[in-house]
Amino acid sequence: METKRNLKYYIAPPVSVVSIIGWAVTAVMLMLAFFSATRMLGIVGVIVGLGIVVFSSGGKSNDTDIEYQARERTKNLRESSMKKFDVYEKNFLKMLKPIDLTGYDFEPKEKEIYYKKGQDGTPRTNYFAANNLIFTGEKVYIYGKRISLIDEEIDETTYSSYKYNELERAEILEKKFAPQKGEPVTYYVFKLIKKDGEDALSMCIDYGADSDKAVENINRAISVRSAELEKKAQERARKLAEFRENVMAGKVELPEEDDLI
Repeated sequence: METKRNLKYYIAPPVSVVSIIGWAVTAVMLMLAFFSATRMLGIVGVIVGLGIVVFSSGGKSNDTDIEYQARERTKNLRESSMKKFDVYEKNFLKMLKPIDLTGYDFEPKEKEIYYKKGQDGTPRTNYFAANNLIFTGEKVYIYGKRISLIDEEIDETTYSSYKYNELERAEILEKKFAPQKGEPVTYYVFKLIKKDGEDALSMCIDYGADSDKAVENINRAISVRSAELEKKAQERARKLAEFRENVMAGKVELPEEDDLI
């Protein structure tokens, strides 16, 4: 990964002095190219000017470069998750398919944070995270990856799993990030909260039309599956209590030790 070029993406001014010179040379030479006496000089000058512009912009990554690196280094999480947890499509909950969450991290644990709003309108920091959530009949499995776009040593993989009756709810919070320069920018945080109030997962996400729907579906799955698991637990407890009563009443004989062998 070209970390030096990526760093310049965040810290370099939008237009450099060299780039301004290049555009100035291009504009002047373009005018000279319209006159027959200076046409050849003008054409050569335009080529030189554009060359200066290209050279000045070649030392740093652009929006497309950053986006490609972020997505490329955090792809295939579902396959990794399935392999890690030994869970496959046949185990997926029918009411809720796996969900992929991605986003630039505006709440990093590291003190150093760089920010830039790209020409495409996307606000980006130098940290990026992605998580895959798989839902089965018994548990929610979470497999994630978090990277830095300017430091290759920050490359973390996380994984965890929770029973539905350990979870309280999912939610999305709207927050503001105040850069050193410019207006505050809005970002969104997805949270999966446990019953004890702790976060099972907290991450900044690319908020879209399907984000709220995903939260709604997750909360419905937590509610339905928790109720079903509680019902099963109560039924097991009832059968165990009934068995014990029958043993005490002599209606059921415990197996002999030899029979257990």
